[in-house]
Amino acid sequence: MVSTPTFLSIKLCGTSGSYSFFSYDGENDVLHDISFVAQPGQTIALVGETGSGKTSMINILMRFYEFGKGEILIDDRDIRDYSIQELRKKMGLVLQEPFMFYGTVASNIRMFNKEVTDQEVRDAAHFVQADRFIEDLPDAYDSRVIERGASYSSGQRQLISFARTLVTDPKILILDEATANIDTETEQIIQTGLARLQEGRTTIAIAHRLSTIQNADLILVLESGRIVERGTNDELLAKHGFYYDMIQLQNSAHLD
Repeated sequence: MVSTPTFLSIKLCGTSGSYSFFSYDGENDVLHDISFVAQPGQTIALVGETGSGKTSMINILMRFYEFGKGEILIDDRDIRDYSIQELRKKMGLVLQEPFMFYGTVASNIRMFNKEVTDQEVRDAAHFVQADRFIEDLPDAYDSRVIERGASYSSGQRQLISFARTLVTDPKILILDEATANIDTETEQIIQTGLARLQEGRTTIAIAHRLSTIQNADLILVLESGRIVERGTNDELLAKHGFYYDMIQLQNSAHLD
């Protein structure tokens, strides 16, 4: 179950004037002169402190909010030319804390899409290795899920969310630190499931733990809504700039 990679281009820049690149209140821009290209199959990581603009980037990419001046292209077509339904089919969003709905494991993977067959649910779970724990449940895929999935571990909930994302076969995968809140018991399975989920997909990843994005094709360092550094992990470390300082700070905090 591998998707066809897609081309993504984001350009929110130009001559400042009456047009806002992106603003929540219509007055104060929160993103400035953002420009980058994700080649098919690449992973682009967004890093930066809280308030740097990472979440705003995801908000406009998913069209949770509309942007002003600039363009976001998917396969050379402006995302505003897609219907919301069509755009949602092209993108898969995996949150740091996945939400589980009252129902069954299968319905949480299917997400009320009657076109998704039982076999497709099982195939998606198997692909991300969620089937390892699902098939050990008393009623397997028919096992009950209460709201927020309180009876399941954080790792199990995240594996179900991986299967939920995969079953729609998105072209672009958007990750909001999908491994941040997992339990150690399922950490290796989560990492393997995430790697398989990313296979053949163009990925945009918000990273809080910088160790999770060191193999990204391009890392964008954001500060106050601007890209202040860009490059691979090795290139950015060699600059001894913002990214280098962030790595050093996280490493020292880990040692403490």
